[in-house]
Amino acid sequence: MATMTMDASAIESVERIRAGDPEDMLGRIKELGQQIRDAWAIASKANLPPAYGDVRNITVAGMGGSAIGGDLAAALLADELKVPMTVHRDYGLPAYVGRDSLVVTSSYSGNTEETLSSFEEARKRGAKVLVLTTGGKLAELGRASSYPVVTFSYKARPRATLGYSLGLVLGTLAKLNFVRDLSGDIEAATRDLAKIQERVHEGARTNEAKKLAIELFGRVVFAYGAGVMGVMARRVKGQWNENAKNWSAFDVMSELNHNAVVGFPHPPIAKEALTVLLLRSDRDNPRHKLRFEVTRELLDRASIPHKTLQFAGQNVLSEVLQMVYFTDYVSFYVALLNGADPSPNTSIDYLKDRLAKGS
Repeated sequence: MATMTMDASAIESVERIRAGDPEDMLGRIKELGQQIRDAWAIASKANLPPAYGDVRNITVAGMGGSAIGGDLAAALLADELKVPMTVHRDYGLPAYVGRDSLVVTSSYSGNTEETLSSFEEARKRGAKVLVLTTGGKLAELGRASSYPVVTFSYKARPRATLGYSLGLVLGTLAKLNFVRDLSGDIEAATRDLAKIQERVHEGARTNEAKKLAIELFGRVVFAYGAGVMGVMARRVKGQWNENAKNWSAFDVMSELNHNAVVGFPHPPIAKEALTVLLLRSDRDNPRHKLRFEVTRELLDRASIPHKTLQFAGQNVLSEVLQMVYFTDYVSFYVALLNGADPSPNTSIDYLKDRLAKGS
């Protein structure tokens, strides 16, 4: 079996790291806290019709980095939201979406074809439509239909704008009184986030993120999480794909205890190829805590390597933001160890080009 040799010097010095990151993905990762604060301020000032707060269901339509903010918001607010909130990652919309639905169309570029399709369907059905974007066709169509269009300006790859996609959804939901004012939570969470920076930035002497990247180099990462950390598992998978240009997968507790655990023994190559990341929260359901312990025992029995990641925070949002920040750094360092530029998405560009040609 061919194996890649690792050049650890690619992540040793600040100079080497910057040389391997021409588009400054690292700069965007560092700005997560600032993005959340900016997004909250933008949403607080947005002019939203009070009727938008009187609906039976909420759908966030988006893809990739624009959808994950909706997923995280729905998981973070699951105990507070009085109406169902779902994320739609596809063309069109579910049949139940209609006049008494709020459809939040979220697209960084404003040109995502699936989201434009959802927008058109929502408009036809007379739903209450809210647009979150930097511009593009979505902003144009939203304004033409006199829908509220909430824009932000931030130049980055869509996956590096999670602070905006999450902060804008949280902010607009609070503004429409679906949930309480979350300003205090956001303040506390961004304060906690500032502390983790010292442990993982590119010049840190004892760097936990670099250490984990070296351990995970050359491996397929499976991320496991429960509740809001189940959404984080999806985020981790996507960051390994897009930043590190690396195979990855995710699974969610407790569903994975009803199937995935049975598959641990085979094929034998799994021991050499896989590492499971267990994304934990202080606030995990007590039964999930026990399930994670037993899952670790089963992984040990099958000799599958695993690591547990957990961050103490003043609230769940803080734990989530720290997990995003840390795992984004690790995926970034894995990219450099892979000899990859963390920014470009050449496979997605190829896909878009082929789709535009229609064959």
